Amino acid sequence: MTSDKITYDKSSPETIQKMFSSVAPCYDKANGYLSLGLYKWWNKQLVLTASKSDPQLLLDLCAGTGDIAITFLKHLNNSKAILLDFCQDMLDLAKIKASKNDLDHQINDFICADAQSIPLQNDLVDAITIAYGIRNVRDPLKCVQEAFRVLKPGGRLAILELTRPSNPFMRFGHRVYLKGVVPVLGKWVASDKNAYAYLSKSIGAFIAPSVITQFMKQSGFTKTKIIPLMGGVASIIVGDKEPTA
Repeated sequence: MTSDKITYDKSSPETIQKMFSSVAPCYDKANGYLSLGLYKWWNKQLVLTASKSDPQLLLDLCAGTGDIAITFLKHLNNSKAILLDFCQDMLDLAKIKASKNDLDHQINDFICADAQSIPLQNDLVDAITIAYGIRNVRDPLKCVQEAFRVLKPGGRLAILELTRPSNPFMRFGHRVYLKGVVPVLGKWVASDKNAYAYLSKSIGAFIAPSVITQFMKQSGFTKTKIIPLMGGVASIIVGDKEPTA
């Protein structure tokens, strides 16, 4: 079956796995073009936000090709990371990237699994990041609940997502870019117009950051906040797990 005949739908996880497998070889290059080079700065802001108390063990959910984990490990030289993604092709690229950066010894594991059912014990990791991934999770609340379970007391969850600007003028330009430019660039860069059409649609349909903070509070997180980036084109949503008395 060709990619032109595939309908990508997060309610059908196998199609999303197929989508990410199809774009994996050029995912980093595509992100650079589609974000106008801004995604590396956004990623750095996520890592800085997640690293508020020098966490020693990071769990990067929806890890993709490993950009967040690698940025984190370079920022905190003595730290470790676990990468989890449900697309094995993405994790294979993350392994190659970690090796090229001489960071193999700082990565405890590469886990191919669902972020809604994390195969790790309770209270294990110091920080959790999710970049550009929660909008593709079928049940974001379940993902946030699982993050709370595996996070140590005193730890932090930081989510980076592409969102919609609040300014009406910026929102109009953003909508035109997503609907008209992203699918065309995606076809040019990744030879899969449908994949990037889905991704642009998923940004427009993404649950508002305020709803994610409600999911965090419902799951037990405190000190939740939203940090808009570039006028809200991207946002970091943060929640802490209270330390034990």
